[in-house]
Amino acid sequence: MIRPIWFLIFFFVLMTITMATQCRKEYNEPAKYNFRELVNLFPAKKTYNVNDTIFISFKTNSKTLFDFLSNQRLSSTSVKFIFGATILPKYSTPINPTGGFCTFILPSGVVGNYYSSQSGTNSYFQVDCDSLSGYDIKIGVILKYSGIYVLNLPDGILLAPCNGQTNPYTSSFLQFTYNLADCNKDIYLSIPSANRKEYPTGFTEAQIDFKVAYAFNVQ
Repeated sequence: MIRPIWFLIFFFVLMTITMATQCRKEYNEPAKYNFRELVNLFPAKKTYNVNDTIFISFKTNSKTLFDFLSNQRLSSTSVKFIFGATILPKYSTPINPTGGFCTFILPSGVVGNYYSSQSGTNSYFQVDCDSLSGYDIKIGVILKYSGIYVLNLPDGILLAPCNGQTNPYTSSFLQFTYNLADCNKDIYLSIPSANRKEYPTGFTEAQIDFKVAYAFNVQ
């Protein structure tokens, strides 16, 4: 039987409202997991010399990640994620130097993604599933030029399933932060306010406060 036009209109409007409501429900659903891990940086100094190396390491005693919401470590044997760093020039630095602002030293056998522009230099690689009992990752950042820089950790990392595995933490993210009492906010604030390269205003300061960014001077 042919439906009256008003019935079809009502049907499509009802479906649109239902789908929109469902989307909002899914979007507003609280996250079930919020993984956070500490990263060590050494040597931690306010001023380095050209050709010095900053080491960043992430190590755990078990193949687990810390879930902030449940306050416990959860198994991560079936998921993979990225790890790396980005160095950002902030003041009195060269403009888009050939070969980037630094040289990265990656773990043996690891091939990372590398990108450099006038905005910064970064390198990231994927930490896959393996038979090791925990994580033991260390990278080096060789400083090549003088100036004031910020070293950022990867932000909002999406956990993905390893090959042939099921991800128990769908749509969950991992946040790395520096295991430091001081990320040198004073070094960043020493830059004249008119020369601070950040948008929106206060963004870099907030990153330093949250310990996902580390400011330093190279001489």
